[in-house]
Amino acid sequence: MKKKAMALLLSAAMAASVLTGCGGGDSGSSQSSESQGGQKESGAAEESKAGGEESTDDGQAAADDGEYYVDEDGNKYKKFDDVQLKMLICWNGGFKTAADQYNNDVAKAIREKIGVTVEFEGINMSETEKLNQMFSSGDMPDMINAPYWGGTAGETGVIKKGGNEGRLIDIKDLVPNYPNIADAYDIGVISTKYLENDIEQENGARYVLPTEVAGSKEDIALWGYGVFVRGDVPEALGVDVSTIKTSEQLMDFMKQARDYGFKDINGNDCIVATTYHNGWSYDDYAQSFSEKKLTSYALDENGKVTHFNLTEDYVNKQLFIWEMVHEGILDKECFTQSDDRGKEKVGNGTALFSCAQYGITVDATKMTGLYDTHPEMRYIPVGPLNYKDGSSLVQIESEGRSGSPAIVFPTTCSNIDAALTWLDYLNSKEGTKLICYGFEGDTYEMNDQGQPRMNADLTARYAENAEAVKEELRERGIMYMASRTYVAKKNNLWFGEPGPFEADALDPYVADYRKQRPAEVLPGYAIDALAPGFEGYNEFSEWAFDGEKEKSYKERAFFAETEEEARSILEDYQEYLRTNDGGKMQEFLDYMTEVSTSRDDIVY
Repeated sequence: MKKKAMALLLSAAMAASVLTGCGGGDSGSSQSSESQGGQKESGAAEESKAGGEESTDDGQAAADDGEYYVDEDGNKYKKFDDVQLKMLICWNGGFKTAADQYNNDVAKAIREKIGVTVEFEGINMSETEKLNQMFSSGDMPDMINAPYWGGTAGETGVIKKGGNEGRLIDIKDLVPNYPNIADAYDIGVISTKYLENDIEQENGARYVLPTEVAGSKEDIALWGYGVFVRGDVPEALGVDVSTIKTSEQLMDFMKQARDYGFKDINGNDCIVATTYHNGWSYDDYAQSFSEKKLTSYALDENGKVTHFNLTEDYVNKQLFIWEMVHEGILDKECFTQSDDRGKEKVGNGTALFSCAQYGITVDATKMTGLYDTHPEMRYIPVGPLNYKDGSSLVQIESEGRSGSPAIVFPTTCSNIDAALTWLDYLNSKEGTKLICYGFEGDTYEMNDQGQPRMNADLTARYAENAEAVKEELRERGIMYMASRTYVAKKNNLWFGEPGPFEADALDPYVADYRKQRPAEVLPGYAIDALAPGFEGYNEFSEWAFDGEKEKSYKERAFFAETEEEARSILEDYQEYLRTNDGGKMQEFLDYMTEVSTSRDDIVY
């Protein structure tokens, strides 16, 4: 994918502003020597020739002992002598692995090829808290996979600070020597915004390796967000769900469903609509109040930059949710419930409407058996709804991802060359096939197009009980490694399916809906990337974009007795945004208007 030139105007000032709040004013001047010192202490610099002077013609680092493994596509990898590494999966909720991470079939096969084994551990605590804990104590694994959403996200700030204080290895000059992960920084794989504002740090250092990004257009993950209704509901009401294109039409449909008297599979009364954890994502019910764009910024009628939260559309969108609550349609418990509670309501058919990702709704009905025992109750898509301008709802994507999970390498990494070689192999075509599909003739066969497909027995059993098959394969080392190690994903490009079983066993309802909600790339530099250049942005954003404060206002409005009271609460929130800190919001929007002309590729 083509790389774009770095922005010249304002980039230095923006970088300085972003980094001041992430590591102190002088940390950059000493970062290079501290980081290199950390590598030498851990032996990483001595072990790794990948970023050094000696390379082979294909760009792979030359090994000291001359021993290599050459894969089926001719890629060459240095072979190590049983190097064992640890990777922390820093995502609250743990990480499922094989019980024996060293001796499972896939781990042994990888070790036979390149002599490296990586064992994973998970966490059950706040990601930000864990990162802070590790960086302050210095007790860190060889690799860490963590959220790196960019901007003001808490984990991002901690990781940036750790890098600029010398806690992380600068991998900028190392990664290009590992060809299967070298495209992680290409524009189109990640966005210009992400590269300039969050990946590149002081003195051009790069401490994070973006992961779970699409290495080809075919590999953009289709999440399938939307609104879904129990299949017997439109049948009973005589409604063609494909004709419902606005939130207002949806409201009328839901009121009819409310008044009909439907029961769940246990004969209990139904609730009309629910969500999953903490209201995720009730916005799907109000999609036709939204515009087709990448950011929350827009130009007003005077050509000035404004923010969606300050507009009348914002108020009307929240009032639509108020109406859902007030009319007894949206489940009041949904704003605080757990995912499991939401899945229970959907799985039993207690909620007539659900939202968020379609696959989650379908899986919930399969777990309870409703999918098979009551096929007439299978949830089907409504619409999909349109945008405010009447255009069809799609999955909007920037030109490359603008925030992602990422892998970082602490200076305590015992062998950076082995770590990067392992990632390089796992992201090769051969390595990806191994960790996703296992072993030819055993767990998979090649089809007539030269693509791996899980064997007939596994595919049939997966369609019946996906979780049981996943667990069985996981114990052999198959499928779990890929989920937190793929960098620029190419599974669709290489194998014709996003993951094992999906071409043959992906639920047909979900497969069809993904076609209705295709990804559409909006090229350009998202204007919100210019925001950190505003003087004092970190302090300003803490209150201006405080999600918890906004949530408190919105939920108070949702439970207001009257529409007038709800509107008053929402307008109070807007007034707070306009007037707090001496009217800093207007200063910020004036700044955004000014810098919006600094580049010719700005997109909203």
